[in-house]
Amino acid sequence: MKPGTKNEYPYTLARLVESGANSYVLFYIWDVQKKAKVRKRVSLRGNTPEEKKADSVDVIRLVNQRLKEGWHIDQNLPEPVETEAAPVVKPKGFTFEEACKYYKATKKIELKKNTDKLNDNYFDHVRNYLLSKGKPDIELKDITVKMMFEFFDTLKVGGRYRNNMLGFYKSFFKFYVSRELIAKNPCLTIKNVRVDASEDHRPFNADQAKEIRAAILATGDKQLWLFCQFIYFLFLRPGEELRLLKVGDILNEQVRVTSGNSKNRKTGFVDIPSTLEQLIRKYRLREYPSTDYLFTIAGHPGPQHVGENYFYKRHKKIMQHLGLFGHDYDLYSWKPTGAVVLYKATKDIMLVQRHCRHSTPDQTYTYLRKQGLVFEGQRVTEFPELWE
Repeated sequence: MKPGTKNEYPYTLARLVESGANSYVLFYIWDVQKKAKVRKRVSLRGNTPEEKKADSVDVIRLVNQRLKEGWHIDQNLPEPVETEAAPVVKPKGFTFEEACKYYKATKKIELKKNTDKLNDNYFDHVRNYLLSKGKPDIELKDITVKMMFEFFDTLKVGGRYRNNMLGFYKSFFKFYVSRELIAKNPCLTIKNVRVDASEDHRPFNADQAKEIRAAILATGDKQLWLFCQFIYFLFLRPGEELRLLKVGDILNEQVRVTSGNSKNRKTGFVDIPSTLEQLIRKYRLREYPSTDYLFTIAGHPGPQHVGENYFYKRHKKIMQHLGLFGHDYDLYSWKPTGAVVLYKATKDIMLVQRHCRHSTPDQTYTYLRKQGLVFEGQRVTEFPELWE
């Protein structure tokens, strides 16, 4: 299965098929190659019909969520495996370790791969803490406010990582409060620590951009420079949004970012600037099959996208060559660079908001303020005296 655009493909919502001890969830999903809906079933966990029926609730909810988001079958990906249902929750004797497994299984469909890995790291920190206290098998309900305060007070990690982990555990325990498996959230009253504003992904200035362009083209790596220009002109995140972009996502006047690849899980559309349109035509990108990925190791659109660090490593070499690596500049820097240039050229914060796909102007204001741009050219020079 692969993500698509909301309402892009036909489907039949999942439902429970009750058959005693062999009950299962049934749904129909679109197969691109067969050009038809195909039948799929999901086995359920539990030893009794009642347990299987209870387990089907979350399975149906998660499967239907994906169907509505446009998930479908495509031969370019490995054959989909049958979804593994979440383990059955046993209210009595429900340990922290079992809670971790149930949470992961339940959230598996809606979480991205990198988020799932990060959550595993968060779980490991608490596992180590519980082990040091001689309580590796502690029940979830027995984890107290005092314990979680002690855990976060003694945690030896950076402030930003600590705050992110706290946010995760507030959501984790809220998940079980909502299911009435624990009475209260032991992290609810713990506060974030103050951290310095991040300097990651600093935007390039004009001279640096020219040097980088010259250095990249000197190596003959035209695809890397094209990748950088797509980030710059469309404000796309290189890791997932651009790396997984397909030919079919390049529309007549806009580029579509599907919900499965975007950070906010919503399908978005970005206007294509005229300079980028010229590049798209020059490389005849729209003439390739719509299912081809835009960037591949072959240097042109094809059925297999590049690895997560493919362009990052090549760009890093250029940064090292120019002495910019290690100074908060990286491949992602092309995104804020584009935002800076667009705002300077237009002074239109609403236009930048739309191009950034931000939900509110406040989000764009904060984004630009970090670059010191919001009040550029708006210094207080003449201030009339109201009483004169």
